[in-house]
Amino acid sequence: MTQEELTANYIKLLPIIGDSFNESPLYISLGEDSNYYSLFADASQVEFQQSLEELIERKGKTWSVSGYLENRSTMLREIPHMVAEKRFYHLGIDINLPCGTKLYAPYDCEVALSKYEDGYGNYGGITVLKFQSSKTYYMLFGHLNPDKLPIVGEILKKGEAFAQLGNMSENGNWFYHTHLQVLTPKAYKGGWVSKGYCMESELPTIKQFCPDPLEHLSLSHE
Repeated sequence: MTQEELTANYIKLLPIIGDSFNESPLYISLGEDSNYYSLFADASQVEFQQSLEELIERKGKTWSVSGYLENRSTMLREIPHMVAEKRFYHLGIDINLPCGTKLYAPYDCEVALSKYEDGYGNYGGITVLKFQSSKTYYMLFGHLNPDKLPIVGEILKKGEAFAQLGNMSENGNWFYHTHLQVLTPKAYKGGWVSKGYCMESELPTIKQFCPDPLEHLSLSHE
């Protein structure tokens, strides 16, 4: 992803985050080749959150986005299971917003999964929404407030609030954001809900399981 690509496509994210963030976001790669590598290379999540907020303010923005398939081996250096499995390639996009920001259903959908995933480096509060159009697919939202999650089986209307971003004590100890990941039925049934990152060897076929959210989202539900 580039800043130009994000600027051209960010409008697809607005139905999810509401009217308070209607200007284009800053693109902040968290990959090994990032222009902002120094912000997270040796920083704790608390330090990175502070640096992120300061950077966004300096740039005259109110939110930022981090990208799909970034190699985040440095960011994940202290997450033992990620390092052991060499799962470093980010399968979603991160929508970086203030703690407590509400999220809204971009289309009519059903809550397929809603739970709390405990543990350092995990999702914390997590919700998966099931969408039915010409094809069935799923959207996973991670790092949420576990006390504000919807109920499994609940039917949501487009524009209905369903969750809020969690703080570090409840979101897996991450900076404030939601991880948005699209899953095909094959991925959902195959256990990819628990995998926000993949190995390098999985990259050639990964779009069969977890396509790029910005390419997949549309302004109208077809």
